[in-house]
Amino acid sequence: MTKYSNEFKSRAVKRYLNGGISLADVCQEFDIPSHRTLQEWVSHAQSHGLESLRVKHSRTNYPQEFKLAVVHYLHTHQTSRAQTAAHFGISSSQVNAWDRIVREQGVVGLRPKPKGRQPSDMAKHKTNKPIKPIKRLEPTQEEKYQQEILELKQKLHKAELDRDILKAYATLTKKPGQTSQHK
Repeated sequence: MTKYSNEFKSRAVKRYLNGGISLADVCQEFDIPSHRTLQEWVSHAQSHGLESLRVKHSRTNYPQEFKLAVVHYLHTHQTSRAQTAAHFGISSSQVNAWDRIVREQGVVGLRPKPKGRQPSDMAKHKTNKPIKPIKRLEPTQEEKYQQEILELKQKLHKAELDRDILKAYATLTKKPGQTSQHK
């Protein structure tokens, strides 16, 4: 069961979007403890319409390429997790989880996991075995390439930001009447 109904979210968002009232006032009026929650609802509604606020009762299995695109967008567009989530129409906690997985395990961690219990485990469920450590998945060649591409794109983005900062600094420190020697 979800904490807020679909109608409740829609009413709160509509109340804020009608104007003349702040996020804090709407939160107080609707007894929403955090303005960040309302801010996420508003962001989702503005990006994808009020229907995006509906609670999804089924699990969505996202392909590895989609997850990678979300993480790439997060790192190269200077957006927050909430803004990235609103852009893709998913929850910010999902964006956070995928970002953490890529940092800790690499692209291979985004691989779809098999669902359910293994058939051999069902017959042995009564025996008490020590818990085995999770074995590290070996990346495929394509996943290695995707990991390398993601890392290179992040490095390129960082280098572009550094370049822009240096250009702005050079412009700010340039004396009046001095011409640039490099073009």
